[in-house]
Amino acid sequence: MSDKLRRLVYRSESRIDHYDSVALDAIFRISLTNNKRDRITGALALPDGKFVQAIEGVGRDLDALMVRLRVDKRHQNLAILGEWVITARLFPGWAMARPDPTPLSQQAFNIVTKNGSGAQVTGILVDMTKGPVAAWF
Repeated sequence: MSDKLRRLVYRSESRIDHYDSVALDAIFRISLTNNKRDRITGALALPDGKFVQAIEGVGRDLDALMVRLRVDKRHQNLAILGEWVITARLFPGWAMARPDPTPLSQQAFNIVTKNGSGAQVTGILVDMTKGPVAAWF
């Protein structure tokens, strides 16, 4: 499965203060560089002190990214919500979309931050990228 196109969705708790925009912007910029290099596309949202990300790429590149994320001290309690082989990307051309989670309904917010499956979270992230986003990379 290492040479197949896959989508992976994870959630983790941020150890960075939710209001530290300098540190959070640095994460996005580094992620943008790394994702372009590794041909990874996706969306990363930061609702309520969580990192919630859907990423797409060749399996070996996603595996390498997950190794880095698991030892990254800016995350804790990283949980994979879903992972599957795909035939097409939902975030084509976006090394990183950074959608704004503030307009989410309470139900969608709970799915993203607490109890949603990988497929549910992916659907919400896709919907979030159709509206205003904090940044497009």
